Amino acid sequence: MLQTALELDFADGTYLFDLKLPQLAELQEKRKTGVFAIYGRVMRGRTVIDGTPFAFAEEGQSFAEDLFEVIRLALIGGGKGMVDGREISVNAMTARTLVERYCHSAPLRDSWNIAAAILLARVEGYDPPKAEPPKAAAPDTATQSTSETPSPPAP
Repeated sequence: MLQTALELDFADGTYLFDLKLPQLAELQEKRKTGVFAIYGRVMRGRTVIDGTPFAFAEEGQSFAEDLFEVIRLALIGGGKGMVDGREISVNAMTARTLVERYCHSAPLRDSWNIAAAILLARVEGYDPPKAEPPKAAAPDTATQSTSETPSPPAP
């Protein structure tokens, strides 16, 4: 099943971003347009070349507020993050503070990338990468014990 919530490195930790129905409704109300119009504005000017996302700002259509509201509301919908090795709860106040502190003064391209990822996950869904099973470690011959007497070093 495709996922719509995603964890991203953001601000001072790793946060869960999820635009649930209440957050989508608020996003549409605040931006005075539908989610697909916002999605179209945010994605316009973006492409992927050899697996790397690129943003061509001269073709972009989104407003800075589109980006900030998507991030803020998805933080609220996600409701949690991991900071300094401990799980924290994210509420409306925390989300607003994070966006003001880490988005408002940072390059807009950073917020554009995060908002695009959030909207892409919500609108299109994504299949999270499968965790690879751990590979068996090769035996370390230097620490293996043998019953043979070691050979002296070569001169």
